[in-house]
Amino acid sequence: MSDTLFPEPPAPQPEAALLRRERNRWLRREANLVLGRSRSDAPEAQQARTAHLVLTYALAVIEQRPAVVGSFADLTRPPHDRG
Repeated sequence: MSDTLFPEPPAPQPEAALLRRERNRWLRREANLVLGRSRSDAPEAQQARTAHLVLTYALAVIEQRPAVVGSFADLTRPPHDRG
């Protein structure tokens, strides 16, 4: 039996871990803004959303996997507003 059926898992990438931590920080920030747990204005909310989306995409590129990019606001928007 060939060893190619069970390839070695990719080595952990330090840059991926760093991006994941930063993305999670911005995602938490975005969630707190969307849920009203923090006082904010529209530019601050947009900055958190943009940072989260860009970091999600960058992480997908580094990990060489498809990107599923969406914001926390997309998850909390009422169904009739989605589209």
